[in-house]
Amino acid sequence: MRASSRIEEDQRVLEIIGKSIDSFAGDLEIKSESFEALKQQLSDYHIIIEAMQIANATDMADFKVLGGGVGDEILDGETIFAQMENSLKMKESYLASEEIYRRKMQTEENVLFYIYYCWKAGQYEALANNSQRLYEEWREKTERFDRIVAETNGLFADSEGIRVLIQKGQTEIAGAFRQGVYIFNGDDQWRRQIMNAGMRLAMGYDDRGGDQNGPYTLWQRGLDSDRNYMRELIHSYEEYAEYSDKEIEEFLQKLNSEGCGYVAFANIVVDEYRRKEEEFRRIFGFPLFLENVNGYNYVDYNRLIIDLYCASDNHKEVKVMWREYDIYDENEDISSTNGRGTTPEDRIYRFERYMREHDISVKIENIECKQDEVYQRCKDEEKSGNRVIISTCPVRLEDKEGEPVQTDGGHAMTVTGLTDDGRIEVSSWGEKYYISPEDSDYAAPEKNRAGNAYIRIQSVQF
Repeated sequence: MRASSRIEEDQRVLEIIGKSIDSFAGDLEIKSESFEALKQQLSDYHIIIEAMQIANATDMADFKVLGGGVGDEILDGETIFAQMENSLKMKESYLASEEIYRRKMQTEENVLFYIYYCWKAGQYEALANNSQRLYEEWREKTERFDRIVAETNGLFADSEGIRVLIQKGQTEIAGAFRQGVYIFNGDDQWRRQIMNAGMRLAMGYDDRGGDQNGPYTLWQRGLDSDRNYMRELIHSYEEYAEYSDKEIEEFLQKLNSEGCGYVAFANIVVDEYRRKEEEFRRIFGFPLFLENVNGYNYVDYNRLIIDLYCASDNHKEVKVMWREYDIYDENEDISSTNGRGTTPEDRIYRFERYMREHDISVKIENIECKQDEVYQRCKDEEKSGNRVIISTCPVRLEDKEGEPVQTDGGHAMTVTGLTDDGRIEVSSWGEKYYISPEDSDYAAPEKNRAGNAYIRIQSVQF
């Protein structure tokens, strides 16, 4: 779709702007009170830019749903004319909004506001084009209208909501200069509203995914509120019903030693249910988001990771005659604090079983491909709407500053994005990293000193 292509281009531009702001604000050679004030303003603009990226990503997801929902469906002829008329009205409204922002662009001297107005105009143009396409689609259809309306009725509402907050933030930032000084107010509602809305819609605002050490760290913190729910959750599983606090601590240490695969899948579950919080609570029995003392939302990764680990670790399928059984292998791990990790086959069985027990169908499959095909296959899966778990041995990562992070042994991670220079963005240990499939350890595994280097991917489809 042309609208998706336009949004992808917007995303690239916003990424460049964000990096430019970071680079300028991080200049250590510039030191002055004015520069410190400017850096705070740029930090606020960075929130705005990230919100724009989140709104774009949400629109792209809705366009995919729209395309899949309309597809070859046939609409009811009795209601088609009303929908055609509504499409034309929406198109006229979007075109009028586009024209407003085009005019603002012509008179705006502030480069950041100019970029914002350009972005808004582009979004309304895309929505107008989409309304025209809907008009053409509906004109040709004659059946099953009500179902399609129900499925697409809420599309683009989330992105429009965050755009309202973006505009509010822009106004607040512009009004924060007083006598040449940028007045920062940490209690401004717009900042919290944008960040909370963005957290609900996408992985953003310091949400970089779950951390296998998170549950153990939380237990070590020692707060009764944390330990009580963790103790109750772990005791709810038969294998661990009689665990003492010491055994729970060792159990969480073992999770830290081998839990990367469980965290990778937990990240994917969270991504699937970000815009379906009530459904998540109904399925899993606890909320997806929590709120800290300052009113900011965050994802409750730790509870999901513990639940997934308790329900799945050491479980395997065995076949006796013509029947299949699930068993718990208490001898699987190296010790009470050190586990053996998960293989790709473990992940397929354990994660599909976990979701099946929650009445959710998930298909996980290994994707056989060469090292130099990994990037393209990840892109293909993304276009198909699937998520990807990537596993490597050894671990060869770079952080956002380009600093290497390297360890021996295998590691599983969630793919969260693809860069234009051929790297794969991943979530690991609650942070963002990058993998280059062209790394020599993966390109020539026989030369790796461990002798068993690999890079593999798995597709996860809901």
